[in-house]
Amino acid sequence: MIASGDVSNRPENGLPGEIMDKHDLEKERDEGGDDTELKVNDRRLFTADGELREGTEASVEDPAATTDEAPGPDPEPPARQSESDAAAPGEEAGFERRPVDEPEGVDFTMLINAMAQPALIYLGEIAHPATGKPEVNLEQARLQIDLLDLLRVKCRGNLTNDEEGHLDGLLYQLRMACVARSNTPQQPAG
Repeated sequence: MIASGDVSNRPENGLPGEIMDKHDLEKERDEGGDDTELKVNDRRLFTADGELREGTEASVEDPAATTDEAPGPDPEPPARQSESDAAAPGEEAGFERRPVDEPEGVDFTMLINAMAQPALIYLGEIAHPATGKPEVNLEQARLQIDLLDLLRVKCRGNLTNDEEGHLDGLLYQLRMACVARSNTPQQPAG
């Protein structure tokens, strides 16, 4: 802790960024220094007890009232305001929610089946395309299963019940095949 009488902490000793005590402030004012006071405005919405501060209710309910932009001629037509009232929470922070247009002829089920095929190849359930023979590589099979599981985690909440059920079922089957194959290594499925 810095003592107010400690001479080594004074600005005249050339120590940058040191704290000035009351005596130093008075001395600086006497020498013609800056005599303006520093004013601090507390702009927090809540008190230390978690209660809403007085006068902040309008700004909490109406986020448009706190913007620094100049008001335009007409903010929005009434039809558009009703759409913005039903907006997702992310839109308020400047995010735009776009409609999902899946490409024709492909869907999520095709994607996870395409990602599961290498796992089946590495488990020896399907013949390797280059050799035409089943080959077992458990490390690569586990990697493919982990990639599918990562996709499941990242897509959580964005899948239909059918898509989620298909992915969960596929992961379960692949994991069980991997466990079975690890108990009997080097014996490809016939």
